[in-house]
Amino acid sequence: MSGTDVLMVERGADGVADGVWTLGGQGNSLLVDHGDGLLLVDAGPGHEVTRRMIASVRSVSDKPVTHIVISHGHMGYNFGVSMWQAHARSRGEPEPVLAGHERVVARYRRYRETAGLQSYTNTRQFREPYPAAPPAHWFIEPTLRYDDRLRIDGLRRDIELIHAPSETDDGTAVWLPRTRLLYGACACISSCPNVGSPFRIHRDPLRWADTLDRLRALAPAILVPEFGRPLTGADDIEAALTVPARAIRWLRAEVVERMNRGMSENQILHDIDYPPELFANRFMRPVYGCPDWIVREIWRMENGWWDRNPTTLHPQPAGEVAAEVLRALGDPRPVIDRARALAAEGRLQMALHVIDLVAQAPGDEPAVIAARELKAELLRARADEMTSAVSRHLMLSEAEVLRDEPIGSSTRRPGAGGFSWT
Repeated sequence: MSGTDVLMVERGADGVADGVWTLGGQGNSLLVDHGDGLLLVDAGPGHEVTRRMIASVRSVSDKPVTHIVISHGHMGYNFGVSMWQAHARSRGEPEPVLAGHERVVARYRRYRETAGLQSYTNTRQFREPYPAAPPAHWFIEPTLRYDDRLRIDGLRRDIELIHAPSETDDGTAVWLPRTRLLYGACACISSCPNVGSPFRIHRDPLRWADTLDRLRALAPAILVPEFGRPLTGADDIEAALTVPARAIRWLRAEVVERMNRGMSENQILHDIDYPPELFANRFMRPVYGCPDWIVREIWRMENGWWDRNPTTLHPQPAGEVAAEVLRALGDPRPVIDRARALAAEGRLQMALHVIDLVAQAPGDEPAVIAARELKAELLRARADEMTSAVSRHLMLSEAEVLRDEPIGSSTRRPGAGGFSWT
């Protein structure tokens, strides 16, 4: 699978069970024939992807799409709602009922209020331009809202929407009791839970683990994750729903024990050894999130923002501090030389720490420009070492910023411009 599999754009309608298909949208969309119509989970990101989704639906059924379920309120998953509405009108049918958890409304409101911030973070994390003034149709709110569970009755089968807080607080899992098919939405991502992502708000790891327990109690025979192929083997389903929960609870205990001994976040990060029986499991692969981010999120939920260095309690402006560091260094060339030597030894992260003594200084002195260029080189090399797509993207994006290049413009190597969920 290639890096573009995050959108799964080449996937058509794949049969999962009788009258149930996955669609390649922004991840797995789900299509369910409930008897007198179709229920769709996630409308896709719009444009060509949603057009392909509509064509895929019509390749397997001519029934009207009566419902569109918002699996969660993250960007892109339902930017294409208006295209499905237009499709229904073109067929002389009522527009689909848009269903979702009641907290989707608050999330959409926050995204509209922080549009500039969303543009900054998403452009860097996904290495694609993101508008600072997004169109209104990206945030069409659900009219059918629920709190904990909602049943949608059908002639052929009933469909249950289940609140599944995990990566978001507004997540919705979809359960087909008669078929015993579970669409896990963002709670089931076939990899390490994306807790503690650098640009994102709090994601309670224990809440995610509790959600996985709740979904496991359903005893699904088929599990459709947000990304990747559906799971049908009992052992795979059991592992997908239990290993991440066990890993989260193990980390919580280990971090709390160290916090109680007075250890700092940095000390804890470098003190924990991750047992392979949990963290080498296929359902804990660090392809998007990673275990040390979960550690940091657990820390962040029990501590304030302070790093425990008194110097940072009431800091001076960062640019002025960097300028004073540069003056204190006198000749910055030994710092640059040392960073190069560390890079030659393969100690790229340490080289980044060292080069920041010069690279963060303001102005256009030749040594500062050389340090920024070296930092960009180090970031690109360090990105190749990253298993997490988010880490890789943030490093590549910052390297482009340092070189005054458009974000996303540098050559995309396999694994560098995108990521695979396998």
